[in-house]
Amino acid sequence: MNTLDIREVALDGLDLRSVRRVLDLGCGYGFFTEKLMARLHPDAYIEGLDVIDRNNKEAFEDTIEAIGYNGRFMQGSADLIKDMKDCSYDLVIASYSLYFFVHLIPDIARVLNPDGIFLTVTHSKYSLQEITRFIPSCMEMIGLAPPDEVMIVKLLSAFSSEDGYAMLAPFFSRVVQIEYKNDLLFPFDQVDDCINYLDKKKHLIFKDVTEKHPHRIEDMLSCFNRIVFEHASVNGKVIITKDDAIFRCFKS
Repeated sequence: MNTLDIREVALDGLDLRSVRRVLDLGCGYGFFTEKLMARLHPDAYIEGLDVIDRNNKEAFEDTIEAIGYNGRFMQGSADLIKDMKDCSYDLVIASYSLYFFVHLIPDIARVLNPDGIFLTVTHSKYSLQEITRFIPSCMEMIGLAPPDEVMIVKLLSAFSSEDGYAMLAPFFSRVVQIEYKNDLLFPFDQVDDCINYLDKKKHLIFKDVTEKHPHRIEDMLSCFNRIVFEHASVNGKVIITKDDAIFRCFKS
């Protein structure tokens, strides 16, 4: 329902023309990095770090080339930042990834130059709540014991729009929080699009099953899709909370 590109919102008004060294933590294919085109110093060098190498390396390096900069993809855990030198980067990015490595916030601040900026985008801890509430009952329906709190809820709570400022503030001289309110609306005649959207995120949303009972993931998906379809039939639509937040963190 929010038609603004959150990456554009995150970068709007920032003067990054002097930025020469960039680190994108949890870079994926370079979806956020793509929006840095023509914003950085012409000689900027961009490094992407992601634990998953499959398809990411080629896509990320293609993205860097397409936007006119040099750089490289590094495969490995975000903990590699612990071995990086102090004041190594002018800009560090963590787009929808910081909840995987919140323990590294002090190191992120450490590797930034005195005038550096840390940009991070994250979810509200209530994001996807209309969907995540179906997970325990669906697990029970296929004969699995649900946990007290499903993993996706734990993950979204690890670094959220509600708690992010308090977690970042001790390590930066200034933190600016920008709210990005949003819902995903799927009318009943587009419920298949909703199911396809959730299917693409199944390894994250159904982490309790994919990690502990991988052989039951198809059963889980079948049950879950049926519940979503029934919900759409009764309500005429599916609305999913997708509120996010942007944090701009400044060293000075």
